[in-house]
Amino acid sequence: MDTYNTLKDEILRINQEVATLFSAAKSIPGMADYTFGEWEKTCEYLPGQLAENTIRVAIVGTIKSGKSTFLNSIFKGEYVKRGAGVITSIVTRVRNAERLRAKLFFKSWGEINAEMAQALVLFPSINWSAEDGRFDIRQKKEREKLQHALGELSAEHLITRSTRNINNVLLTSYLKGYESVKEFVTAETGIQVYEDDRFSAHKAFVGNETLAVYLKDVLLEINSDNVQSNIEIADCQGSDSSNPLHLAMIQDYLLLTHLIVYVISSRTGLRQADIRFLSMIKKMGIMDNIVFVVNCDFSEHDSIVDLQNLVGRIREEVAMIKPDPDIYCFSALYNLFASLEDSLPDKDRQRYDYWQNDKDLIASSNRESARFDAVFYERLARKRYALLLRNHIERLGVILAGIDDWIGLNRDVLNNDADSAALILKKIESHQKRLNQIKLSIKKTLSGAVPDIRKEIQRDVHQFLDAQAGPVAKDLRGFIRSYTPATEKFQSNPEGADFSQNLYVLFQDFKQALDAHISEVINPEVLRFVKEREKQIEAHFEALIVPFESIIEEAYEEFNGLLGRKNDPTVKRQSSQAGPRMESMTKTSGVIPPPLVTALHYSAKVRTEAIMRLGFYRALKNVKTLFRKSSDPKGKQALKALENAANRIKSETEKSVVFNLKDYRENLKFRFLFKLIDAISESFAQAVLERFQAYFSDLSATIEGIGTNQKNKTGAMEILDDMDKVCQTLNSRIDKIRAEIEQAS
Repeated sequence: MDTYNTLKDEILRINQEVATLFSAAKSIPGMADYTFGEWEKTCEYLPGQLAENTIRVAIVGTIKSGKSTFLNSIFKGEYVKRGAGVITSIVTRVRNAERLRAKLFFKSWGEINAEMAQALVLFPSINWSAEDGRFDIRQKKEREKLQHALGELSAEHLITRSTRNINNVLLTSYLKGYESVKEFVTAETGIQVYEDDRFSAHKAFVGNETLAVYLKDVLLEINSDNVQSNIEIADCQGSDSSNPLHLAMIQDYLLLTHLIVYVISSRTGLRQADIRFLSMIKKMGIMDNIVFVVNCDFSEHDSIVDLQNLVGRIREEVAMIKPDPDIYCFSALYNLFASLEDSLPDKDRQRYDYWQNDKDLIASSNRESARFDAVFYERLARKRYALLLRNHIERLGVILAGIDDWIGLNRDVLNNDADSAALILKKIESHQKRLNQIKLSIKKTLSGAVPDIRKEIQRDVHQFLDAQAGPVAKDLRGFIRSYTPATEKFQSNPEGADFSQNLYVLFQDFKQALDAHISEVINPEVLRFVKEREKQIEAHFEALIVPFESIIEEAYEEFNGLLGRKNDPTVKRQSSQAGPRMESMTKTSGVIPPPLVTALHYSAKVRTEAIMRLGFYRALKNVKTLFRKSSDPKGKQALKALENAANRIKSETEKSVVFNLKDYRENLKFRFLFKLIDAISESFAQAVLERFQAYFSDLSATIEGIGTNQKNKTGAMEILDDMDKVCQTLNSRIDKIRAEIEQAS
């Protein structure tokens, strides 16, 4: 068993034994109904929290760089579809589990129809239109109309910005895949599960763009000794996908990740698309947690020197964005074949055997692969210890320190006669008034801190995402207004082509340019802003720790002085050091930022206005011709109408941007940042206030339950002594775990 699971199991055992201490305490006469408040809740919830927390790794890079092959090599099997179609917009998540299982999450009918409706805005043919103006793919007649309309499109409508037109690919894929997928789609998110021998059936969906278009998420569960529990590794769509919204979905996942593995193909080296994507990651502020893998294609390199020269060039280029990068060069495909050596198909076997002849390349690849594995798993271990274990062990340490105080207080009462015990209780009750004031002060400070930080965050969010004067709005408005439609492509034959078709081409060019700008420029800035707000929230609550710690320590010393105890100045109480781990709470709070993937909505009324404008220009030309005052070249009216339509589209888009910014701003505040503030505040309050638990004990219950019966008093002392021994043992075990965690991280 790996070290992480060994430590996790030990924490769970300690947690169970701490819970047993509560039962032991309640066995003391008069204590049956006593409650240990937040301590008991913490122990109750801890197992579930440990099971839910996940470390996420993203495998990213351009299309055909070998990401899927790399992921398969980690899990040592052909689990993820290699060479999947570029249309797929999903992030395939892979986790270790008890059995082999694939879960496919399908879009709802509403999501599919809404996506298609946006793709049909300004569509050039009128033959696709539904009778009520709303497209519903479930209606056979409407599917047939749209299929016919798509068949009428000319080549220029199938290419936008030198790539296949995204909307046409989307619409065609939906229509072609409908019959195969319809049984899995529902009004909500449909889930299809393929287990054990049927596991491979999921590849038919992921690797086929006509089926993958219906998916919104894929989770693969694999029983693998090579990947530890609580780790999720995701195969992300190529960063140079022709659909900018795919890039935005990758960005959403990257915001949740703890480690990024960037794969570069040795066939191509570092491309412009790589530079663009890496620059985007740097803007997002997550470049610290990245390693690079040059995926070596043995057939592309004549010698080890040739490969080393390539890696050297890649290192120099990457260093301009990420100084002193961690780069490893090995063949993921060779590693995969080596793990499947006994079951390779003939074609793969021939390649594998051929590679064995190049001893130098194989040896180099094996060395680099081993070096990567050591660093990769060591980094994951550090993350797991730091984020998933440390916070829990510290909370248990606080609880044990509090139980130790509770045992000591009850001993002080029971070790005295009735009169002395009554006097002690009177002193304690008097001092508890002071403690109550401290407790109320802490609660008041915490409750006051939440509105204060909310106000700060709200101000920053409103300034950043202000629809009029914010930097995001200004950037978008500047891009929209400076965009010049490529009307020159219609100059050669403006009258020969259908006007609505030219309008559609113009619109698609603009929309794809804007979507690309949002994904590559705007989204990274928004994500960087979100990361900075997280740090701001953390700093706000960390600033509260110092005065709280001082208050708690003073109260502890006062209480001991009251009972005649002596404080050892050389001993630092664990309960006064165990402040909440902010990084852990941020990653494990359960709240995530709202998705950035949000399509701008465009109105089809632009076409109506443009056609009316074209009619007006043509009528005006006829009037001028009648009076012999026109020398306009043929087709100028159509170009004028297109230019006016472009201006109208830009104007409508500005309005859409305003709406989307306001919507995202409110979602970011209420669905993420405010919830994060509440989650951190609550965790912080529990971690601080639960240290006072022992001091607020109703010790009179101990005396009343035991009375003057010496036998009861002796029995109670024996229980307390046993509890004390267990506490000391558990504290030693916690110290040992703490030392192992510190050593590992």
